[in-house]
Amino acid sequence: MADVKGLIRGLAPHEIDQIHRIGPAGRLTPKLLHAIDRAAGGPGEGRGYYVYGSSAGTDRPRPFVLR
Repeated sequence: MADVKGLIRGLAPHEIDQIHRIGPAGRLTPKLLHAIDRAAGGPGEGRGYYVYGSSAGTDRPRPFVLR
């Protein structure tokens, strides 16, 4: 089971502010992906809190969004 409260406690206040600004369907930046992974316990541990969003086009990678 996801520990969302624990994840949020592990984020810095400015990281939480950035997540609020982009909204639930906004693209997560590489820095935010790293912050979520760090707060979840380490590299790759945040997978499940974020997923691939809709395709950005054939010439661009798919963005990550909050789950």
